[in-house]
Amino acid sequence: MAIVIHNGTHTTVAGFSQVDMPQVVCSSSYMKRADESLEFELDALLEGPESPIFTIMNPEGVPYDWEALEKQWRWIVETKLGSKLEETPLVITVAPDLPQEAKSQYLDVALRRLKVPVFQMVVEPLAVALSLGRNTALVVDIGAAKATVTPIIDGSVVSSAAIRSRFAGDFLDFQVYEMLKHQIESDESLPKDPSYAAWHNSRTWIQEFKAYMLQISPSKLQEMDSATVDILGMNSIKKFLYKKQKTISLTQKQCCSITEGIFQPSAASPQFSKDEGLSDIVAKSVKKAGASSTQASSASNVASAEQIHTALLTSIVITGSSSLIAGLEQRVVNDLSYQFPQYKLSSFANPLVLDRKLQSWHGGVTMANLPSWDLGDWISRKDHESNAT
Repeated sequence: MAIVIHNGTHTTVAGFSQVDMPQVVCSSSYMKRADESLEFELDALLEGPESPIFTIMNPEGVPYDWEALEKQWRWIVETKLGSKLEETPLVITVAPDLPQEAKSQYLDVALRRLKVPVFQMVVEPLAVALSLGRNTALVVDIGAAKATVTPIIDGSVVSSAAIRSRFAGDFLDFQVYEMLKHQIESDESLPKDPSYAAWHNSRTWIQEFKAYMLQISPSKLQEMDSATVDILGMNSIKKFLYKKQKTISLTQKQCCSITEGIFQPSAASPQFSKDEGLSDIVAKSVKKAGASSTQASSASNVASAEQIHTALLTSIVITGSSSLIAGLEQRVVNDLSYQFPQYKLSSFANPLVLDRKLQSWHGGVTMANLPSWDLGDWISRKDHESNAT
């Protein structure tokens, strides 16, 4: 039985590969205790004290605090799961464009420092697609720090067509705070450590606000005329109880304006590119995947660009915790239908909130449980040590 760990930029999920649900959900950030040990428990971090918060993962989904990552994995395996690192296979999920240097660092942490017997790195979007029974899919993962679009064709990642955008959950947190700060600043208790305040807000009232208030318009907000706004009921009022103390009222259109930046970053600020919106990067990824198929080879078994486009656009998988905003899936489909009018579009987004949030971990479990050992890219500690000498 292997242990599977998914390190997201905000949340880490871990558990045994033979169990349906993870046994550990903790923070990917940490706080230093008085004895210099690290605190990863989410509840403990939320309760304070208000000390600096440090992160393990960078916005690209790659660790930059490898020492903290090692301590977190040791804490997960030994303290939370009660296993011995030297006796337990370990599987982790990684970004589709993981740099070679980061791969080497992962191997060093797992096999040399923690001395796990065998180790596997699985590409996150591939794992998600296979866990849903799809060996060809366009995986659109909207997480906290980034949105990533990855084409999977016949069980292989088209890495040259994987595209990332920084406009995702953290960006929305900032937009929410900016819109509401004049209404809530007088209620914020001071002083607070800036890193702790931002971290705490994003995991408490901002998270609640996003879940209850935010939604996405079916098309570009600024192009809607007043009649359409009325038909969609966008002038209706939505109310949010801030910290159980103060009621904040916004129109549905105002709520949609916050999320519009994911699809049109320039709507949030002129300094942002017009071409980094979610639907734009999805379309670019599809086109790049088609182009790479025609450039790869002239062999008869290589699909045409049209065939690639058809396969991907009929299997759009939307995942990630920030994809749960009402209307997001439909907006992606609507935007793509304008860019690819000749193709039939079909999308899938797990309707269950918990399943959507845990999809990447479940994907890692699927890869860990492949029927043949040879199908997984396992690396043993013995082989790693031999290659290092």
